[in-house]
Amino acid sequence: MLAHNVSAEVRRAISRGEFAPGQKLNEVALAERFGVSRNTLREAFAMLTAEGLCERIPNRGVFLATPTPEFVTDTFRARAAIEPAALLWGPDLDVDRLDELNKEARVAIEEEDDDLLIAVNQAFHHVVLAAMGSKTLGDTMDQLDAFLRLATLPILERDPAFNRRFIEVNEHIVELVQSGDRQAASDYLQVQLMEQAEAIIEMIEKINNGAV
Repeated sequence: MLAHNVSAEVRRAISRGEFAPGQKLNEVALAERFGVSRNTLREAFAMLTAEGLCERIPNRGVFLATPTPEFVTDTFRARAAIEPAALLWGPDLDVDRLDELNKEARVAIEEEDDDLLIAVNQAFHHVVLAAMGSKTLGDTMDQLDAFLRLATLPILERDPAFNRRFIEVNEHIVELVQSGDRQAASDYLQVQLMEQAEAIIEMIEKINNGAV
């Protein structure tokens, strides 16, 4: 259980952008940070490696994953499977909270606080998924947050405002739900998630080719 908690904390740190893609994870520093033994930390690393967030390289250590088009596609296909379903069928969809988060996102944009915008956007999608009332899905979303942050960090280093384009998607989702058309909201989110994947892949390929 302790290793599980540590793996969750590492995931959250990744989601906050504390680690970069391909970065080596320092066992000594992280064991001290979380107040655990290195054996416990290695158990946590094994969990993260099994998820695909990390890679253990013999005689070198544990490194965070480096985003590839396949990495991004897999992440967004998972999101496109569970989030639209929550919008459509979730019995506890908190539309008022979604609306509040969109307003917070607009304030973040006005203040050019892109770190806050990312956090608010993550919260928006967690609230969508929370409509299903499933801890398992919530844990899955924590994993996907970490995958997504790794995928977008190279982009955000070059274009910190990259995520601002997605606020209009969230606002339209709320409009559709408020109008009573959850089916349309679900369909719209599914399409938008896959389009976001394509936009991220395009940017990653430009970065890899030195075009950005």
